[in-house]
Amino acid sequence: MGRILGAALILMIIGLSLPMGSAKIEPYVYKPTVPETAFSVLALYQTGDYDRALEGCEWLVALKTPFDSWGMAYGEEHMAKYTAMAMLALMRGEDVARGRYLDVLNGAAYWLIYKQNPDGSWEDYTGTALALIALKEFLNGYINENLTGFEKQVRDAINRGEGWLIEAKPKTDAERIFGYLALGKKDELEKMSVEGELKAYRAFALAYLGERVELSDDFESTVTIAMALYATGDEKYRRELLEKEHFGFWGVLHYRVLDLLSVSKVGGFEDLRDIACPYLGKITPGDDWERVILADYYLLCNMTPELPSNYSGLFPWQVAEIARVKALLGENYSNEVEYLLSTAKNGLWKDFYNTEYVVWVLRELNVSHDYDASLSYLSSNLTWMLKTKDPKTGNPVYYNVPTYYFAYALIVFKEFGMEKELNETLNLLMERQYPNGAFPYTPGSVAGLTSTAKAVWALQLAELENTTAYARGVSFLRGVLYADIPEVTVKDGEAKLTNATFLLIQDGRYVGNLTDEAGISGLDGYVVIYPSQNLLMIEAHAVNGFRAAERAGENNKTAYLYIGAGAALIATAVLIARRKERGEKGKRL
Repeated sequence: MGRILGAALILMIIGLSLPMGSAKIEPYVYKPTVPETAFSVLALYQTGDYDRALEGCEWLVALKTPFDSWGMAYGEEHMAKYTAMAMLALMRGEDVARGRYLDVLNGAAYWLIYKQNPDGSWEDYTGTALALIALKEFLNGYINENLTGFEKQVRDAINRGEGWLIEAKPKTDAERIFGYLALGKKDELEKMSVEGELKAYRAFALAYLGERVELSDDFESTVTIAMALYATGDEKYRRELLEKEHFGFWGVLHYRVLDLLSVSKVGGFEDLRDIACPYLGKITPGDDWERVILADYYLLCNMTPELPSNYSGLFPWQVAEIARVKALLGENYSNEVEYLLSTAKNGLWKDFYNTEYVVWVLRELNVSHDYDASLSYLSSNLTWMLKTKDPKTGNPVYYNVPTYYFAYALIVFKEFGMEKELNETLNLLMERQYPNGAFPYTPGSVAGLTSTAKAVWALQLAELENTTAYARGVSFLRGVLYADIPEVTVKDGEAKLTNATFLLIQDGRYVGNLTDEAGISGLDGYVVIYPSQNLLMIEAHAVNGFRAAERAGENNKTAYLYIGAGAALIATAVLIARRKERGEKGKRL
């Protein structure tokens, strides 16, 4: 499933064949990541939401490597810290569906032992702390009894790791929190004074060690919201966490924020703004150029842009854009218009693109102006680009011109009724459009979302929605950014969904899986993986209700009392060993 998931994340849902039945079309613009999904599972399990916890667990299984290890996301370098996070989540899933995750957990524990450094550490302080936390919890009833001697290997790995962690020095408060948690130092955690996101880290650590925690702060990241929910059970954090869920997983935005906002200008894609706008505030313009470029995106998100007042370093199109944005904000834009009119040379502003953009904006603002010279230039320049060949390549000059130049030209030619030029430009765009409906930046380049969105948006403004180019462009955008997810139908004790896998859970145990349909009477519930071979969605459905089993062996609180007591013994042993080593060196000298 892992290889299939990788292909799905790259190609997303292009060409997906859908079964008959009702479906919901949803934006599919995030990618699942281990920290976000794993900590969400921990929090939801802690608060009794076993349905969603199982969904996250199945995504984690899909994200693992063939070695039962994990990276930050699928295909990224596997590391101890991410493997430990996944283990912590999957142990919760195992409590709800015994037998489902046991083999993976044992494989992950083995991988951690195999990857442990000779000095007892894993890749860094955080990785070591998290690996210790996961392995210690793994001892509480998750070891495959058929693996002779494995429990001793796990305990030895824990002892070596604790010895390293006691001697090592954390560099940050986040490392210190995980270190205290791994060593069971509850008193030290309580003494810590932290601010911001670290409040959630500290609260999570204390709650994990069995302490009740009060917390009311606002947090932004998925991980810290999950930690806050784990620590407090507050419904506020639960709502915020569920708002960040996507098809059963939690993750990060797969596409650039500005790409999504560009697409949102096309009719029918406006809902992408709700996803992208919260991220826009994190983009800070560094200069006047960026302030102009970002201004339109700020408007889409109902944010007030910061506009430059000095035009000396700007292109004419950028000054025109400032005027357009000011008009939309209800501000005076006369200075920008006067500047543009005073800098025109025989109706020309610098080049083809600058001229067409200025003409478009002036027309939009109903500026009284003799446009004939500008339109004559645009027409003759278009003809020149179509007929003139590049002496180096032999291709027409327009091959090297960005697609969006011609996209904006469409709008101008339509506005002024220039049918010949309009048709020539439309034919040029159709020639450039790829078979999948995408528009490249220039011929032969990778087709991006923004270049396609600008072309489709221009076709829309030019009232050319009935063209094949528009339909194919919209189809490409919809295919890349959205998923058609069919719904499970339930009738007479049978759940059905073509091309789906049903995981069946009864009496707290995983009892097998079926494809396409499953009898669900008498089950705790079932988990739907759709589609079976190109994972897009995971949904858990309760029947009689999922339940969490009592953990075998010692509970976490007892386990960490063991760690706290053992830590002092290990520290003493380390010091004695080092003194002995120094003494032997002294004798040799």
